[in-house]
Parts: sequence; structure tokens; C-alpha cells
Amino acid sequence: MWKIRLVLEGGLTHTTNDVRSGSPGWADCRPSAIQRIEFPFVGIEDGKNVKFRLILAGMKEYNFFVEAVRGIVSGKTEIKGLWFLGKVPGTEKVTGFVIRDKILAINSIAGKEYGGFSTVGWKPGIVGEKVTSIIERSM
Repeated sequence: MWKIRLVLEGGLTHTTNDVRSGSPGWADCRPSAIQRIEFPFVGIEDGKNVKFRLILAGMKEYNFFVEAVRGIVSGKTEIKGLWFLGKVPGTEKVTGFVIRDKILAINSIAGKEYGGFSTVGWKPGIVGEKVTSIIERSM
């Protein structure tokens, strides 16, 4: 849990470090082409822990980053959100999710995906797969 699984060209896979760690590993991975990203996580539904899975597939490009703040006095870093983004092929649309205390769907325009600003860290995808942007319960 809490690790991104990349399904790459040719059926290869790569799993990042825990995204809540100081070094999730997204910036360090250099995939040739991503078919889909999967992210299993635990959320709360009706007061109970429930397993979910985020899936982005068929995108032209993918991005992930951790939104965090560091206290000036304490120096402690607090995670505010986990961002999972995909650029829809043939459009300027960016779709995805932000996982915070609740899950927010992202539907934006490329270059304005983060509060009206662009993001860095995009990785190449495989165009031609079915475009998918979902969060589902997992077993």
C-alpha cells in the first residue's frame, strides 16, 4: 500500500517507494512509456477503513507529486495532498485526483493543473490504450 505501481510498455512493472516518505521515487524513475499507474490506498468510508485503488491509464503523459508544507518554527513537514495527473491524448485536458482528507477530482487544462499553474515531472505514456481515470474499491 501507499506505493505507485507503474505498468510499462511490454508488461514490465515498476513500484515506487512509499509516497508518504521523504523520497517517493517518482522523480528518479525514467520509464520509456507508461501504460497505466495504479495506487492502492486506505480511506475511510462510514467510519471504517476501506481499501481503494486509483487507476490512470491511456494517457499521453502522467505526473505525480506530493503537496506539502514545512513549518517555519517547527521545521516539520506535513503532507497536504497526493496528486495523480494524466494528460488526455489529443486534447489539452488534464485529469486525475488529489488525495487529501477527501478525494478531489481534477479536470483542468494543461499548464493550469495546479491552482492555475503548470507542474513539472511529467513521464511519457502510451497513447492508444483506453483512457481511464477512476478510483474503485479493492479487495
